[in-house]
Amino acid sequence: MKRKVMSVVTVLLSVLLLFTGCSASAETAPDEPKDLIIGAGRTFWLGEGSNVYVHGSSNVWESLARFDNDMNPVMWLAESMAPSEDGLTWTIKLKKNVKFHDGSTLNSEGAILNLDRLYHFNTVKKEYDPAYESVGEFGKITNMSVVDETTFTVTHAEPIPDFNTRLVYENGVMFASSSFNENKAITFPYGTGPYKYKEYNEQTQVLYLEKFADYHLGEPQLDTVEFKNIADPTTRLAALQSGEIDVISDVGGILPQQAAQIESDQNLVLSEQLVGTVHYYFMNTSEGKVFNNEELRDALSLSIDRDTIVNKILLGYGKSSMSVLSAASKDWTVDCKYQFNSEEAKKLKSEAVSGETPAPIILLNSSLLGRWPYQDIAIAIQAQLKEIGIEAQIETVDSATWTQRLKEGTYDIAPQPFTVSSGEPNFFFVRNALSTGANNVSRNYGINDADLDALIQKVAVEPNKKKRQDYYSQIQKLISDKNYIIPIWNDVTLYATNKKVENFAIDVTFRPDLYVVDIKE
Repeated sequence: MKRKVMSVVTVLLSVLLLFTGCSASAETAPDEPKDLIIGAGRTFWLGEGSNVYVHGSSNVWESLARFDNDMNPVMWLAESMAPSEDGLTWTIKLKKNVKFHDGSTLNSEGAILNLDRLYHFNTVKKEYDPAYESVGEFGKITNMSVVDETTFTVTHAEPIPDFNTRLVYENGVMFASSSFNENKAITFPYGTGPYKYKEYNEQTQVLYLEKFADYHLGEPQLDTVEFKNIADPTTRLAALQSGEIDVISDVGGILPQQAAQIESDQNLVLSEQLVGTVHYYFMNTSEGKVFNNEELRDALSLSIDRDTIVNKILLGYGKSSMSVLSAASKDWTVDCKYQFNSEEAKKLKSEAVSGETPAPIILLNSSLLGRWPYQDIAIAIQAQLKEIGIEAQIETVDSATWTQRLKEGTYDIAPQPFTVSSGEPNFFFVRNALSTGANNVSRNYGINDADLDALIQKVAVEPNKKKRQDYYSQIQKLISDKNYIIPIWNDVTLYATNKKVENFAIDVTFRPDLYVVDIKE
């Protein structure tokens, strides 16, 4: 009898569940996965020819140190870094129990493998090259040695007082040894970040990531993250407004003209951040070119109304440059007092050139136009130059052609951004102002100043911070006096999120900390 009763009860329960199945499954179903979709104006997948494979904003990889928002180094995967008394040897202690995405653990041997690879990574060939040494990045390294499981030393031929700062961002990136092939190229990026690389769809240009449950700070809130390349700024914003994406984040991700539209949308939040990016007019100052003439460079600089550019074209989302260094670099930047003076510019031009001046070419990279109003700014500066008697031409070309034209030297002005993402200001100077600097040479800037070279080389090995500050001050003022490089504005990056996204913010290197990001239910 009991068995019959139990059978009836079982049948009744089964029927009840059949008719209320939706409600029962809703109560027992696990939470929906949290997927964050981020739109940007470029792809964050860089591939095997890169030293990091994916952009730092992806949160796949981490570095030995990071910048705070004043561009001072903060320890991250390293617990500490300290120089010896003679300044030649740095002892680096790693955090313990930091896991890579492949399950292996970060140790001294692995850290040395990564630094050796970065030190010998030839950025021109885009490969590991044992004969190549990135002395400008890391100093002249003579030895790296394991002390114990989480301690190692790096020895230089000369003291490198800012070595801890040089290991910020890409220069201190750590990957598991299984990430590399026999040529030390990254074939799969097993980093230590809160999100793991899953795949990249080249056709749709979407980078797919998934959470790393064993992240050293704890399990992240999100389950997956996607980065979408949406090159057109109007399409990018429309995707955010429609809910196709949850965030727009990157330098130049949102144009100033779009800010009011975002602020008026009750479902969106607009934020801003001063970053270490400066926008410049780099020039070809080689012999025979228009701006080989110092007075014409001075005239160009005086023709640029930076405040009007910031207030009218950028709508206040920027800072007029006071130096070739970013205003975010507070310990090192000095005010070089760049001015707008059309009358003085006209006078300098007439003194420099009798008769008609050859028309300089302002060469724009089309890939940047969807991220910053370079076209409008070039037109404004072109008009100012016309007032002083210089008829500039604006040419817009694709990224590959732009790079080739700079390599050939068939341009006069090349507007472009530059971000100090690692190191002290010498990160900028050794590339762009040193006579043998990689960008100076490969892009035909033509800067060849013995006094400038001497200062750049002195500051690289000066242990006293106050003396380094003095050297950097002299370098900035020399570049300003000679107008070798003309800064226009400091980037204030705009980014926006759907209101359901919590704790999303970017830092001075425009990297979001995705570990703390969550999505409201």
